Amino acid sequence: MPASSDLLLPYIPVSELREGGRVRVLTNEEGGVIVERLERFDDDARTYTYSIVDAPFPVTGYRSTLTVHDVDGGGSRVEWSGTFTPAGVSEEEAAALFQGIYRDGLAALRQTLGA
Repeated sequence: MPASSDLLLPYIPVSELREGGRVRVLTNEEGGVIVERLERFDDDARTYTYSIVDAPFPVTGYRSTLTVHDVDGGGSRVEWSGTFTPAGVSEEEAAALFQGIYRDGLAALRQTLGA
């Protein structure tokens, strides 16, 4: 599939879908490549889970889930969480890396949706 320049995360300008959309190859601003695999998708529950197959991150066994929850009075809240094992860095350093990614990604989503 062709590459997309749709806004994903602030530091991911390009995404390429493979294997019918089950694999996503992301390229960051510095040219680093992140390969994600869709593990589970549930349209009714409004959730999906993915793993990172290959990335320049100091972790192993990364698995993450995004879930959309209804909010009383209308609207939605997106929850994004992940599990991983730090590799060569402290747990605090690895957690801080992904907390920043989640924060920036959720902010970009909010801006994209105009919420």
